Amino acid sequence: MTDPLNDIELEIIENGEDDWVLFLHIMGIIIQAKGSVLTEDEAIAEATGTVLALCSKGYAQLGRYTGPTSFVPWSDAGEALRARLEDELENPPPGEDRVGNLMYIMLDILPDGQKARDEQSQ
Repeated sequence: MTDPLNDIELEIIENGEDDWVLFLHIMGIIIQAKGSVLTEDEAIAEATGTVLALCSKGYAQLGRYTGPTSFVPWSDAGEALRARLEDELENPPPGEDRVGNLMYIMLDILPDGQKARDEQSQ
């Protein structure tokens, strides 16, 4: 078994059981778990580290919501994924504001993520 999932990772995976998890929602999970007030930049940094860790373990995939039912996963990995996420966070698509952008960057929980959560819960 790999490293155990922390409480924040477990909650993110649970939230992604039936749907994609908004980056903004991940920020909220982190803020609530920390029990303190984080600045938006601090919450983004924490969320970035968390989602990249889940992706590096093969438990999730980042991407962008593009329409009523469309999620386009990013094929990047490692440092390329970090660079893509940072670029997407700093440069919202034309016509999209910062908050909207945080809602359209999403995390798709993969079967291995669900399996890791289930194994840890036993």
